[in-house]
Amino acid sequence: MTKAASDLEAVLGDLQRAARSNGAKVSVGEIVATFGRRSFGPLLLLTGLLGMTPVAAIPSAPSIIALITVLIAGQLLFGRETIWLPRFLENLSVKSERVAKAARMAKKPMHIAERIVRPRLLSLTTPMADRLVALACVLVAICVPPLELLPFVAFVPSLAIFAFGLSLVTRDGALVLIALSISAAVLGLIGWRLVGA
Repeated sequence: MTKAASDLEAVLGDLQRAARSNGAKVSVGEIVATFGRRSFGPLLLLTGLLGMTPVAAIPSAPSIIALITVLIAGQLLFGRETIWLPRFLENLSVKSERVAKAARMAKKPMHIAERIVRPRLLSLTTPMADRLVALACVLVAICVPPLELLPFVAFVPSLAIFAFGLSLVTRDGALVLIALSISAAVLGLIGWRLVGA
């Protein structure tokens, strides 16, 4: 197993462990604690992933996930070494079964990703590039609340955030380029909506 594949397995394993070990509901704080407060990449990958699963079907969940993404990515952007979230966000919880279901649904896509991703285009995975990735995640996450009103459209920014998180975990610069392309499409969609409004 490659290191990239091992890292992805670890992300899913941590998510499943968080769902199993915290009772009927699991809080945001418990999930962050399971991953570790230095885990910017895995947690951005996770917020993107959750935005594409049934968890995002909960009313206002996409906007809450986007807010958490902004806070995590914003701290990476400004060079913070550990993740801090306000207490009210840490205390938000979701049924553990929903999180476990999200982890199960993610297994097949993750297995496909394992065969594709690898460290490459390393100039796009430097600490400075990571900060640019964080800025892109903030911009894309800000687009989620207005898009939440459109059926299935909030999936697109979540896909970009997932790809950015995956690039941070696997050090794959090609994923950064893909995620930037998706982000440009999201920002273009928002611009089109504003012009058409």
